[in-house]
Formats: sequence, C-alpha cells, structure tokens
Amino acid sequence: MIEIQETYKDCLRIVIAEAGVSNAVPEISSDKEPDKALRKLLSESKPIEVTDDSAHYEIVFDDYIAYAVTNESYDGGIEEKFEGRLARIYSESAFLNYIGQGTFATEDYPGPFVHYGFCCLNQIIDVVSERPPTVKLINA
Repeated sequence: MIEIQETYKDCLRIVIAEAGVSNAVPEISSDKEPDKALRKLLSESKPIEVTDDSAHYEIVFDDYIAYAVTNESYDGGIEEKFEGRLARIYSESAFLNYIGQGTFATEDYPGPFVHYGFCCLNQIIDVVSERPPTVKLINA
C-alpha cells in the first residue's frame, strides 16, 4: 500500500503498488542473526519490494460503509470464504461479521453490500461498500 485517504465525504482512495521479488540477496551477519540455520535460510531468501518500474493502481470507492487497515502480521483467526488471491471478494469473513454486529448496515439499508479485501506487503485492507470500486492503472 502506497497511500490511503478519504478524499471527500464517504469517498475512499487507495493506491497500491505491485511488488516483485528482488534479485538482491541480503547479507546476514552473525551479529544480526546468531542462529546459523536461520541465517543461512535468510541469506538464501530474496526480498519482495516495490521499485520505480512497479505498476501503481488507484482504487476508489465513491462511498463505503466501513474500512479497516490491519498489520498483515495479525491478520487471520477465522476461516473465511473469498474469491481472488491478492484482491478478494468475500462471501464470509470476520469483517462482514463485524459489520453485522457493530453497525446497523443491512441488506435493506443501505442495501446489498460486498466485502472487498486487498492483501498488501505489510497491510490487509478491508472495505465494505454497496458499489464496486473503480480501478485505474496510474503508471506502468
């Protein structure tokens, strides 16, 4: 996630960059990681990163019921049903449970809504909205 902002009343703008596997192999010293086996594993791993050549996407929800940003290290806990991989549409989720219990949003008011999820490198973004977002490639 590069940016998230509320641009005007009930409008949410998210900018996400496509990350890729770097060719750089990090050097891990014994000072940084004393465990030899873990140090070997880390030194053979390649970081995932956003570069100047990464595609950036702007995702705009003209209105929304709720959104949340969660540190990806703390995501999970219940079984969820969704379609997609990094951009998801959920049919069952903890966030939908929260909407049902923590708000007065229903299928009747404001109307049918959908839980959209975006799995980023360090964050999970959850948005519940009546309408799908507009998605635009803003650089290539």
